[in-house]
Amino acid sequence: MPKLLVTLSDLPVEGRVFSGEIRPDLFGLTGPYDPQFVPPLHYEVQVRRDDGDVIVEGKLEARFQLQCSRCAARLPWRVRMEPYFSCEEQEGDTLDLTAQFREDILLALPGYPRCEESNVEPQPCQKEGAFAPDSEFVPLTGEEPSDAPQPDVWQVLDHLPPGGPLPDR
Repeated sequence: MPKLLVTLSDLPVEGRVFSGEIRPDLFGLTGPYDPQFVPPLHYEVQVRRDDGDVIVEGKLEARFQLQCSRCAARLPWRVRMEPYFSCEEQEGDTLDLTAQFREDILLALPGYPRCEESNVEPQPCQKEGAFAPDSEFVPLTGEEPSDAPQPDVWQVLDHLPPGGPLPDR
């Protein structure tokens, strides 16, 4: 896997701009349902030190082929992180920007992409209408509906035997 290493002791006080592209697959996703990286990853970032931290600011862009969570068709997706920002604690004299870029881009990918949500080529999903519409979905809130009768806790306690043991369940 390629690495974009920055030697921190060589950074000037104002920082340095790093730009370019990474063509080899740095994501290493090989499963049949995993996102597929479409090279290259473009980056343009400024790296600077600030006390004991390393600040990385700029922009990243990468393209992928994702699988629709409804119909399983492949759809194009672009991750564009502009502005990109990362603040890492300085540990050692080198910083591997590749590892930071990889993790931040993977976290920016959608969990359940759909054909019509593609930010490159949205198109109708082949399975549109095959499932219940989203409007019928009512998420659980953990609260009882207000029209349900609420038991009176004190009445339940009145039915316990006086001074005796609690009944087995």
